[in-house]
Amino acid sequence: MKNINFLSAVILLIAGSFLISCSVRENIYLNRDGSGTVSSRIEVKQILANYFSNLAEVAGDSKELLDGKLFDTEEIKAEIRKQPGVKVKSIKTSGENILTTELEFRDISKVFKNEKDAAAVNVVSLKDVGRNKVFRFHLDKKNFKQLSILIPVLSNPIIESLGPQEDDSTTEAEYLDMMSFALGKDGPKAVKNSMVKVIVHINGKLISQKGGEVSGNVVTFSIPLLKLLLLNKPLDYSITFN
Repeated sequence: MKNINFLSAVILLIAGSFLISCSVRENIYLNRDGSGTVSSRIEVKQILANYFSNLAEVAGDSKELLDGKLFDTEEIKAEIRKQPGVKVKSIKTSGENILTTELEFRDISKVFKNEKDAAAVNVVSLKDVGRNKVFRFHLDKKNFKQLSILIPVLSNPIIESLGPQEDDSTTEAEYLDMMSFALGKDGPKAVKNSMVKVIVHINGKLISQKGGEVSGNVVTFSIPLLKLLLLNKPLDYSITFN
């Protein structure tokens, strides 16, 4: 780990512990015209919620975390409503550490649109290719912050700082070494076996897909946690349908 400075190591260790202790599942229901709904469920284990509260106390900011609350539903609603063509159908918390949301959108290409960084590629796009529609999911270090639209906990300043860093070049092998040091011998295996699920339900005829598993008109993308934590290479997935 010669090329990893101390700050990078700390960020990656905390980020790994965070995502291992956090369950994220997204269901996207997509129509041919780009409209549809998305529902999500995010659960953070109490031990990690307590850790973030302590971290916020040391940092001297983030009142919500100091109060032991990871999710401020009113603030989340306000942020989501800034996105064009997105309607909040429901946002609920169960206890303090489980958040479920259901959103309705007119054009999925605009859900993640970031007006502050026009140079960043949108996380999702939907384009006409001949008679077909092609839905693409592209994630890199520059557009990673756009995910906070559907995973709002990522917008918290403390948690945001734990995501992939543009100036970091940690390799998978180096990261797994750190996980072994931080979490014991089972740490690397836990990271390698952890996935973030994005399930896309197509209202139409599925023609082809890249990177997922198909069941009828449903494509499940299981994104490896390790690749998501590092994003040393962009993640690209797609669905073609009509």
